[in-house]
Amino acid sequence: MSVDFDQNRELILANEQAIARQVAGEVIDKPILALWMILIPVFFVFYFFQLKRYKHGLQDFSENFLITRQRTLDAVWEATTLKTSADLESVVELSDIPAEVKDQYRVWVELLADNYLLLIQASGRTYNELVKAVYKRKSNYLLGLKNLNRVEADFNQALAPHLPGDQQSIESVIKSMQYSVKELRRNQATEIFS
Repeated sequence: MSVDFDQNRELILANEQAIARQVAGEVIDKPILALWMILIPVFFVFYFFQLKRYKHGLQDFSENFLITRQRTLDAVWEATTLKTSADLESVVELSDIPAEVKDQYRVWVELLADNYLLLIQASGRTYNELVKAVYKRKSNYLLGLKNLNRVEADFNQALAPHLPGDQQSIESVIKSMQYSVKELRRNQATEIFS
């Protein structure tokens, strides 16, 4: 059976997009409509304004969450189709990452690329089939995810002091994001290998 690199790229990207949306939903608080807001038109309008901001926030978060993942996936896909090595340095250079944390970022990009390369070269019609073809057992997949989560967490912790804003809020968002990603991937592993 021949491997369809284009299809595999789309399957991987669709999975990453789904994870990004789910993480965004966990990290960003949705405004709550109280019964009394319906009775006072000004507050009802304010609620819809907040809801609109929430929806834009989800979209912005998802897009930002995907930037590195999509660039890395595209570099791996291009290299695979051209039978060359992935230009990961261009992925690193395209980022707006402070020089002090580029090394941690590079390590994360390289590990992402290794994972994507395995999946792109696998045979399967669904993302789950690609994962099964590559990792064979749940324990192998969880070990790969654990390494990926650890490297991403190291990068995020190194990046946090360089981000503008309240450091406590930034660290809270990072922890929430990491927890969500870890739980989503663990649940996905259980679903794939059940």
